[in-house]
Order: sequence, then C-alpha cells, then structure tokens
Amino acid sequence: MSMQCVESYQILQRGGDGFADVPLCGALPADCAADARVFARAVREDDNSAAVPWQPCETGEGRWRASLRVPEGGLYRLEACAQADGAPFEWCPRIFIARHVGVGDLYLLTGQSNMAGYGRDAAYDPPCLGVHLYANNGRWDVAAHPLNDSVGTIYPENAEYTSGVSPALAFAKALLRRLGVPIGLVQASLGGSPLSAWHPEEDGTLYRAMLRRLDVVGPVRGVLWYQGCTDAMENLGEGYLGRFARMAELWRERLGPVPFLTVQLNGRAHGPENAEAEDRQWGLVREAQRQAARRLPAVFVVPTADLAIGDGIHNTAPSNVAIGERLAAEALRGVYGKGGFRAPDVRDVRRAGEDAVLVRFEDGRGVLAQDPTAQGFDVEDADGLAPCVSAETRPDGILLRTARPFSSPARFHALWRCVSAGYFPRDREGLPMLACCGVPVEEA
Repeated sequence: MSMQCVESYQILQRGGDGFADVPLCGALPADCAADARVFARAVREDDNSAAVPWQPCETGEGRWRASLRVPEGGLYRLEACAQADGAPFEWCPRIFIARHVGVGDLYLLTGQSNMAGYGRDAAYDPPCLGVHLYANNGRWDVAAHPLNDSVGTIYPENAEYTSGVSPALAFAKALLRRLGVPIGLVQASLGGSPLSAWHPEEDGTLYRAMLRRLDVVGPVRGVLWYQGCTDAMENLGEGYLGRFARMAELWRERLGPVPFLTVQLNGRAHGPENAEAEDRQWGLVREAQRQAARRLPAVFVVPTADLAIGDGIHNTAPSNVAIGERLAAEALRGVYGKGGFRAPDVRDVRRAGEDAVLVRFEDGRGVLAQDPTAQGFDVEDADGLAPCVSAETRPDGILLRTARPFSSPARFHALWRCVSAGYFPRDREGLPMLACCGVPVEEA
C-alpha cells in the first residue's frame, strides 16, 4: 500500500511503537530563492508546541518531500517552510499546511445498509473533532452523518443516496473517549450488498473498491462488518460461515491480521406465506455470525435483536447508536484488552427432563430469564418444533420447559426468527444474549 501526501483532517494508523510516518510533499513556489532549503514539522494544535521539530526536506525538480515520524495523538498541524539565507524559522514563509491531523486507529466500514446507516429518525450523535472520515468523495473531514454520502463520489461501485445514521460514529467516539487517540473511519459499505461482492474469490466488486481506498489511507487497525440480510433472503444461510471465514482469511493476506468486529442480524418484518423458510435462513445466518466469533481468530460479535427497527429491516437511528457503543465495548475488551462488556453466549444445552432443557452460558455468566413465558425459544426434534412455554432463572443457567416432551437427538434455537420476541434474557450489565440456532441438546 502506498500513501499520498497528508491532508487536513486525515487520521493515520499508528504502528506498534505508537508512531506513524507522515508523508508531506509539494511544489516549490515559483518565487522560492534558488538557495532556499525546505523544512517541515508537526505542531500540537492544543498548545502550539512542537511534536516534531523542524526537519530538512528533500528537494529536486521543483518539488520537495519529507516523512515525519509523528507520535500517536494530536490533533496536529503539519507545516513546511522555505528558508533562505539562514533566516530564523519563525520568519520563514510557510509553503504548506495541513490542519487537524491525527495519529491513532483506522477502521474500515464494510457490509450493507445497516453499516452504511439507514436510521432516518432523530438520535443524538453529533460530530466530534478527533473522529474523522475518509469519505466517498476521496477527502478527509470530520465524521458526520450520513457517512455514506455519495455526492461527488470517486467510488461509483458503492454509490447510494439514501443513507442516514450509522453505528460507526458512536463506535468511534466511544473509542476516542477511552483510548485518547484520534479515530479514523474509512467508508466502504453499500446497502443491499451480498457477501459475494466482498469476497475476493467471488464477485469481489466492493472488495476491490475497498483496496483502492486503502491505497490512499494506508493500513487500518480493524474492520467493522455488518452484513448478512441479503444472503439470508437469497437462501444462502447454510454456507455463510465457510464463505465468511474464507473471505476474512483472504482479506488478512492483504490487510494484515486485522480484527473483525461483526454484528448479528436484527429483526425483519415478513408476511406469513414464507415465514418458516425465511425464519430458518435468518437463524442460519445469525448462528453463522455467532460461530464465526467462536471459531475464527480475532472475530467478535455483538447482539442486536432487542433493538428497534424502523422500516421493516433497517435499524432506527437510536438503535444504530446503541450498536456502535456495543461494538466499541467489544473492541475495548477483545482488541485493546481494556475491559468492557461481552454479550452472553450459550455454552451448552442439556436435557433436564422429558420436556425441559438447561441452557448454560460461557464463563458461567449469570443471565436473567426476564420473560417467564420463554417467547422466542424452541427445541426441535424429529417431530418438529417444541416451543418453550416457561423460563426460570437458575444459578447455573436458564431452565426452559417445552410444550411437549421431545425425543433425542434434539436441537435448541433461541431468538432465531425474523420477528424477535418481546423479551430477551440479559446479563447483569443489561446485555442481551446472542441469538443461536441448532445448538445440540446434550443428554443429562
């Protein structure tokens, strides 16, 4: 990956040592003295002190260039001056300035509409200096909704004109608060896009457009991935996990070992005619997303099924803000090792009688059943679904009773349908459990 000259509002990815090599360049002014020398520096904008003192630049063929090793943080002012006759730097004319530049962490925004952001109602999620966006028009700026604005785009592959509030801004602001370094967002998502558009071995159109962005911005810290609705609606749930795993493997060959912060599908309205088949596909994709976080290195997932949708499939704006904050908490825990909350996930399901199962959670987590009627939970055997009809919180899990006795082998489904239940088991921090589909019921 190569990078262009730094521009105002740009965020550069810090290295493992906490520094970034920031490229500066430009043309020598026509009135520049023949013996002039060019120097560049980085200045902290909060107190005007030098983070990197004046450094000599290379010159030749009417141009100058430099690379400054700038520490994480900012925001910085990057500037260059032309010095003649050994004049003091403070009196040398400036020939270049880039303002509000930061060194921190960059995240790619990938997936379909709920990452692009289709929340169209009101939610308090203001822009914040220090959270910046590499937008579709190929320029850096302060990140503000809509992040997927396609006015003046230079990336026609993902142009769309209907986006609103996205989870990514809330995510980035939460990281800025906790990490104390600027966060850059690199928009690449597209509403309705299938996994195949992101897969290098399949269609790959959006993957290639993403790489063109990386040619400009350089390396990134991680990937925000929110996708799967289209594949569920196209009956591709069965193979989703394997295809996602291969896609992530191929991306990491180009991007390095980046973490993937993923989102389980939220609900979807649908009619009664194909409800059962559509629920099955929705459940398969949700389970694939859960299993990806369990089986694949550095893949994390957050739940959404307890949050509101606004138009039958897209999250409301407040829901997207909540998802962004959940993604940030998962990143702080899993990527940065700074604590944070993790959604409860089913560890195993054991038979607890002819018509009962005990659902236990990872890490021995205490999870409150919330709803004694157990809406949204089913056991399935050879005779079909046996809906759960009661739920009881136990010290070692949740005891569920089914409407009828069930035979073995059997499987357990939770919060798997397109239309979500009204109540959601939650841990003591208030996070809902991840949806699951097809968990084997173990014999006692």
